[in-house]
Amino acid sequence: MIDIQFETLSKYERLGEYVQVAVPFPAGTLREPDTVVVRDGQRLCPVQSRVTARWPDGSVRWLLVRFLVDLPANAPKTCVIDVAAAPGPAPAEPVRIAASGRGKRDVTTGPLAVQLGGPGEPLLTRCGRDGEEAGLDRPAELAIHCGGRPAQARVGAAGWQVVEGGPVFAEVRTEGQHIDPEGRGLLDFALGLRFFAGKPWIQAEYRVLNCEDGEWLEIDDVTWSFFFSGEKLDQVRTALGESNYRTAIQCGEQGAPIYKLIDSDHLIYQANEQVPETHYGTFWADWAGPGGGLCVTQHQAHQNFPKAFRVDGNTLRAEIVPPQAGGLRLARGMAKTHRLQLHFHGPDESIDLLDARTLQYQMPDVPLVSPHAFRQADVFPGIWVDKPIGRVERVLLDLADQRTFAYGMLHWGDGPDRGYTSQGRGAGKLVWTNNEYDVPHAAMQLFARTGERRFLDYLFVTAEHQMNIDVCHLSDDPLRHGGQVIHSADHVTLGCSPCHEWVEGLIDYYHQTGDRFAWATAVGIGQNVLRHLEKPQLREPAGAATRVTGWALRTLVALYRETGETCWKDPADRIANQFAEWYQRYGGWVAPYTSHTLVRVPFMMAIAACSCMRYWRVTGDEKVKELIIAAMRDMVDHCLMPDGRFYYKELPSLQRRGAGTYVLEALACAWELSGDEAFLEAGMVTFEESLASAVSDKGEWNGEKFEADGGVVVPRGAGPKAFGATFMPLMAFYRAVVETGRIDH
Repeated sequence: MIDIQFETLSKYERLGEYVQVAVPFPAGTLREPDTVVVRDGQRLCPVQSRVTARWPDGSVRWLLVRFLVDLPANAPKTCVIDVAAAPGPAPAEPVRIAASGRGKRDVTTGPLAVQLGGPGEPLLTRCGRDGEEAGLDRPAELAIHCGGRPAQARVGAAGWQVVEGGPVFAEVRTEGQHIDPEGRGLLDFALGLRFFAGKPWIQAEYRVLNCEDGEWLEIDDVTWSFFFSGEKLDQVRTALGESNYRTAIQCGEQGAPIYKLIDSDHLIYQANEQVPETHYGTFWADWAGPGGGLCVTQHQAHQNFPKAFRVDGNTLRAEIVPPQAGGLRLARGMAKTHRLQLHFHGPDESIDLLDARTLQYQMPDVPLVSPHAFRQADVFPGIWVDKPIGRVERVLLDLADQRTFAYGMLHWGDGPDRGYTSQGRGAGKLVWTNNEYDVPHAAMQLFARTGERRFLDYLFVTAEHQMNIDVCHLSDDPLRHGGQVIHSADHVTLGCSPCHEWVEGLIDYYHQTGDRFAWATAVGIGQNVLRHLEKPQLREPAGAATRVTGWALRTLVALYRETGETCWKDPADRIANQFAEWYQRYGGWVAPYTSHTLVRVPFMMAIAACSCMRYWRVTGDEKVKELIIAAMRDMVDHCLMPDGRFYYKELPSLQRRGAGTYVLEALACAWELSGDEAFLEAGMVTFEESLASAVSDKGEWNGEKFEADGGVVVPRGAGPKAFGATFMPLMAFYRAVVETGRIDH
């Protein structure tokens, strides 16, 4: 049995609330998901489960559990994941999907009935609640303008694909293009619609992907419009709500028009003390008439500004990219996801309850798996400490919380780096880190260690940014196609290299959400890495820095661990063999620097050792084990200076101190494999200095929010790279020195 905790959240009772949780299982304990139930005391909840990963023996490693649960007002709750001989009950009002004529789909949830258009037709052709049409006068229109050219989203040629079919939860998805008045396609999109048993709302995920010719595409505006009958305007109420604390609600009688825009001025001058990845506020508009109404919420609208709503007696317009608000500039191959909730309600639904549901959408109840369950499952080895040390634990938490980040449609989920920017790498513009060193994966591991929800939310936001903005999903250049772009101005103005591509956080995100786009993006990055590995210099020992093939090895091992496919293992084997030959040929992992030198670079050698350790964990290759130990002995012998610190690089001109924190993880790996505490002794000075300096640079952007690159930068310390680069190395060394008794306070 696995306990899952619900924190105190709403002042309202939530009956039959839909929730989901990703549950890790130890190897060999669960074969199939059908036997998994959720116990709410003596009651079994309606459950729908899906396996997202298995152990090598075929047993379940990660299970995504979706269920309906009654949650109390102003109180926490505990439920239990268990295994039973029979499944739990079906929902009283299950989600049902049926095919209808000409490729249409009919979806019912109990209180909601929706008809989805067929290929080439509008997306939502009919929506109703409790047999009423909620006042909708004609199909909704999802429309764009690019360079003044209008187009509307239409159901793709393949129609609607059923991603999950119910009964607790269902998702359908279509992919296509926006079609202009002359029938030409413009800007690819994917639309996923999510339905919930017994609920009168739809959650929409609308992703645009720039597959157009040209380096950049200017999107002038994107608006999703809903049309209502205006015959009884004297009975129409309009409303609009926005909050960062308590919701300010404007109401209009007799269909009075209301408009509100969230832009950079809004963010610069609005105070907000909440962790914005978890909650900033809400933004919604409502139309209500005698036959019912529709309340539309834009998810994380402040964080993804600009956003606007316009509602009057006949129309509700969700301005996803508001006209005259600066537009959205997407590089070729770049995507952007927007989320909305469409809540169809009766004519007498109160404004307060509508507002509560929009806030629930912005900050839903999340069942939390305990750190004990993560540790028992052993899905994240090396992050557990039996006797925690307060001063180290505080640093690990502060690394995650004290990060500079940014608001804005292209920047939310990332932050700029002051060092890269000062070096001039952005040619006068900010250099964005693109979640360097896998910030999402660090956030996931910190959540597993602590059970604190905000770290899970950090994963969600940073991983979504990475897979939308930082990855080039389409390029004529095979070395760019599918790859994650190096930290750069405007996120994507440089190229791709295996030493700046990460997949572990995207895989974590896939397990936590079931999002297939995240999985496809991770696979695409892996395929990009494979193409890079065919370059002659990467097939030759000492042909490039060890971190290039080192990071590539980490990517390949992660994908092999998930799939067991030889297409990932064979090139990983080749890299491991190359590292062995490299060491034997040169007596160490030296790499080219100037045209006439081969030098040791501790940071890059450590990357290779840490990735080899991941390879060893999944293969048990004894030769690689001995290689890691030998390579780290070589690093200690040649790179550790008399003052107890490692130099930056081996050349006389580069022997200032500063090897980075990855040497700590590599030394911890060598200790784990050899039992030789000399490796830990070699890292003690670096460890203590890293603890002291990890979060000391709190004012590097002068502490005030500022506008840049169409976003608003929020200075809260170093850029995200500091967390991505420091958490895992510190964690690995911390575990080692506690286990050996080298520190106890």
